[in-house]
Amino acid sequence: MRTVLANANVSEATALYQGALLSRLDPNHEWGSEAEVTLYLDRCQVDTPDGLVKKVWSEVLRRRERVGKVVDFGAGDGRFSREGRYQQYMGVEIDGHRCAVSELPINAKLIHACAFSQIITDADLCIGNPPYVRNQDLPVGWRQKASKVLEERCGVVLSGLANAWQYFFLLSVLSAKADGIVALVIPYEWVSRPSARAVREFIRKNHWNVEVFRLLDDSFDRVLTTSSITIVDKSKRNRMWSYFEQGDDGAFVRLPAVTASSKFLQYSDHKKAAQATVKARRGLSPGTQRVLTLTEAERARLGLQVGRDVVPCVTTLRHLPSDVLRLDKAAFQRFYIRGERKCWLLNTVLAPSRRLQAYVDSVPAEERATATCEGRSEWWKFTMPAVPEALVSTGFRGLYTKSVANVVRARAVGGVAGVYGLRLRERDGFVERLVQKRLGDRVVSHSHGLRKVEINQLNSVIQSLTKAR
Repeated sequence: MRTVLANANVSEATALYQGALLSRLDPNHEWGSEAEVTLYLDRCQVDTPDGLVKKVWSEVLRRRERVGKVVDFGAGDGRFSREGRYQQYMGVEIDGHRCAVSELPINAKLIHACAFSQIITDADLCIGNPPYVRNQDLPVGWRQKASKVLEERCGVVLSGLANAWQYFFLLSVLSAKADGIVALVIPYEWVSRPSARAVREFIRKNHWNVEVFRLLDDSFDRVLTTSSITIVDKSKRNRMWSYFEQGDDGAFVRLPAVTASSKFLQYSDHKKAAQATVKARRGLSPGTQRVLTLTEAERARLGLQVGRDVVPCVTTLRHLPSDVLRLDKAAFQRFYIRGERKCWLLNTVLAPSRRLQAYVDSVPAEERATATCEGRSEWWKFTMPAVPEALVSTGFRGLYTKSVANVVRARAVGGVAGVYGLRLRERDGFVERLVQKRLGDRVVSHSHGLRKVEINQLNSVIQSLTKAR
């Protein structure tokens, strides 16, 4: 078949799509409720910047002078078809609205279908930017179908914590032929996170070479995670894994390991962490912080009573001075109550008072339209977490995280983790030692200069701090 430059004339298939009134979703999807599917589709659609599309193709063409069949799962408007050199491009997109507005080259087509309904094994190249949707927001039916397809094809069972892009990543690897190549824009975190371990082990088992190019944090406006161009070359079976970081000039510099430091912070064994006396747990994800946590002004306006209707909480430590190591009543008053931070969490332990019930009844449906809230019999009733002895920020900038002794007995919410099991007399000393631990160059960076320590990485640090206790 003749190789055609991608930025050519509009294909007949494009004209057909533009002339058709495509439904947003295949009516035979059987994924879940309309609300679940709509939420999923709304969060799928983050367009890849044109410059990044070109950069991905440049990495492909450095490794393959000629490309035959290109497959793009979760293709969106098919923008990866408009660059590069190939014989044929097939994009698969579940959202019919996206297909209907696409203009494609003459050797390209978009199929309105679920990616996991397509059994492909002969792609020379699988390319694209798979959807980034959190595991909490995946429709149950979609997850079940995708998991079944992948397990039947390769025996791999993905973690229940896997986000959508992991399913598409593994599907792409399986769809590329024996000497094919995969080039995807996916979160850099896949190289280290436990939830992606099954994918990493599958690739290592097959000895394929991997190159991961960590992109600058401003690659996407809406995505709060550090992206990467990940290349899996199935024609090379040397078990070589290489890591690169993009500099301000756009060039990539090789990293010695997953992070800028060869001393990558390892994850604590899950079972060992669960059995430990002192351990960290994730901050509460109540469903929507926007309406389930309140500032002091919001609490006062609603007439909600502290202790009865709301309890203290901490959703961020970012604004705290680094020398504040104790969150006592005075510090909570100064930095949270007077600072107009979200510092009150709705109390779900007691039956709601008249004022609290009036508040939750007044929240518009669109402000609580999350999978977590919609999955509960009473949308706002989460399980109240215990009070931790210390609070730790899992996201931070620079080399050191922030931590405080939780004197005010606030609940940990969101990106603030709680440390449980500390004796009160050792709490202050623990916090002082933790904030002196240099973690910034030992964890994978996320977005906009943000570093993030995962819970079981934090637990490995805690174990080292408390083993002599």
